[in-house]
Amino acid sequence: MKICHTHAMKMIKELEEQKRLLIEKEDENCIVSYKEGEERLLSGYDYDKMREEIRSVDGRVRSLRAVLAKANCTVTVEPFGITIGEALVMLAQLQAERGQIESLAGRKQVSRRITSNGVVEYSECVYDVSRAAGDVKALREKIAELQMAIDRANLTNYVEI
Repeated sequence: MKICHTHAMKMIKELEEQKRLLIEKEDENCIVSYKEGEERLLSGYDYDKMREEIRSVDGRVRSLRAVLAKANCTVTVEPFGITIGEALVMLAQLQAERGQIESLAGRKQVSRRITSNGVVEYSECVYDVSRAAGDVKALREKIAELQMAIDRANLTNYVEI
């Protein structure tokens, strides 16, 4: 069956939710409490069956992730001309750069303070703060463009599962 990358990612999320629910069910049912002299009630928990179910879900997740990983190494994100895998790394790098430049853009070009002994001290950024603000805007636009390109690639390329 052929599905788009986005569908495969949604399937992985659903499987991970199934696993979370299985583990929650296991935690609730793996122990029974009863008072002395009372008959122990069965919870219906089966250790081996639960392990099998969880391993089955894990196997399907691994399979889907492997197919997506291979596709991420081969499918090109246009107009950037790089693979999805490279685009994801680039996206993380651009977001980190944006964070740093936002910090730089948030400063005053020149500031002053009075020291504890009454001397006026000036601090001046050795870069153009307004340029940094413009660079933040450009980075935000590039990040948005890259995110849309990745989404488009994930929606328009198919994998066999």
